Amino acid sequence: MSDETETVLPEPGTVLKTLSEIPDPGGLPADFEPTPIVILRTGETVTAYLNVCPHAGRPFSLPSGKTLVSEGRYLVCPFHGASFDVATGACVGGPAGKSVLKPVAVTVVDGQVVAA
Repeated sequence: MSDETETVLPEPGTVLKTLSEIPDPGGLPADFEPTPIVILRTGETVTAYLNVCPHAGRPFSLPSGKTLVSEGRYLVCPFHGASFDVATGACVGGPAGKSVLKPVAVTVVDGQVVAA
């Protein structure tokens, strides 16, 4: 996703996923178009970021939806191994350098992950 492209974020209250669908720990792509969003879960804590690795612009989620979360703490790009802190989005290893993921505000309401 280039900087020239306007990022369309979901309106607050938009349901993006059901909490029970998301592996714990783990992640899945959100049910939202046109912007790819990945939702990550560790226990009852849920975070979301644009589903694009800043290293090479590839998605974190595989076509199957599987999203690699290591130790419940690190989102791992399946293509080049860049790792990001689930809580902050900061790169902690691999080829993405000092990149930080672009957050998407979410909250959990009645078992559903919704845009905040």
